[in-house]
Amino acid sequence: MINVFQNLTLMNKFLLFLAIIFFGLCSCSQKENQSVKLELDISKNEKRKFTLPDSEIFPIKSNHTNKEYDIYVKLPKGHGKTDKKYPILVLTDAGYAFPLVSSIYRRLKFSKNINEIIIVGISYAKGEHFGISRTRDYTPTYSPNESNGYSKEARLSSGQADSFIMFMKNELIPYLDSNYSLDMNKKVFAGHSLGGLLANYIVLSYPETFDYYISGSPSFWYHNKSIFKIEEEFHRNNTDLKTNLFMGIGALEDIEGGHQMVSDMKDFENKLINRNYKSLNLQSMVFPNENHQTVYPTFITKGMLWAFKKE
Repeated sequence: MINVFQNLTLMNKFLLFLAIIFFGLCSCSQKENQSVKLELDISKNEKRKFTLPDSEIFPIKSNHTNKEYDIYVKLPKGHGKTDKKYPILVLTDAGYAFPLVSSIYRRLKFSKNINEIIIVGISYAKGEHFGISRTRDYTPTYSPNESNGYSKEARLSSGQADSFIMFMKNELIPYLDSNYSLDMNKKVFAGHSLGGLLANYIVLSYPETFDYYISGSPSFWYHNKSIFKIEEEFHRNNTDLKTNLFMGIGALEDIEGGHQMVSDMKDFENKLINRNYKSLNLQSMVFPNENHQTVYPTFITKGMLWAFKKE
């Protein structure tokens, strides 16, 4: 080895020297990385599932829909420690909406501009595709040939919103009232898209179910805009509408999916205004630079401040 080294040229000696240093550094680096890896080797016993604080889930089987739903509940920290009653916010699409709204509400509380509330989310029917569950429970009319339906099975199950509303009105709310400290004079419902359509349908069919309605990006296009015929029928039989309705939509939704969603919402709003219902508290907002996928956090934030803002 010594003889070989002596026979190398000066340049080759220098290159060999650099190679020895390089491989030595790599060896040290690998040892350091192995050391770090060992230090960050967390035991499986130390890992745990993430849960939202002060929240719980329980199932309810509805006699009205013949379906079972998971009910998500988030409680104020002081719940049950005094006789205080809390307003309630009921959400559709709980798997998405419940954790998001809970986080937004937590941020709003820091501003001290919003009252403490109980948040309730209703899951899709257990063991069922969400498209079928949403179409059945959130749509007011039967539309088996709906071009924008999730699937043939979903379209064939459409138009059963009345049963879902009866589930909320006659089963869910009474159960919540019996087991939690609810302010039954401040019940708020919020839904988005087909859930927004549902909010408007409840306003026209069973307005006493909730006291406030937050309707996001309502799918007024559904079934050839059948909600407008429902509104006309309501007006023929009623001279007043005692409720509070907030509607919000993204400005970019008019150019998505071939539906004029913003225009439809404004048309619906104008119809209600022109009816001159003296007991109707109505507000709507169009949010710039928001589309159907991005608008939920914005509309629900504005809606909660509208419904629960401190006086």
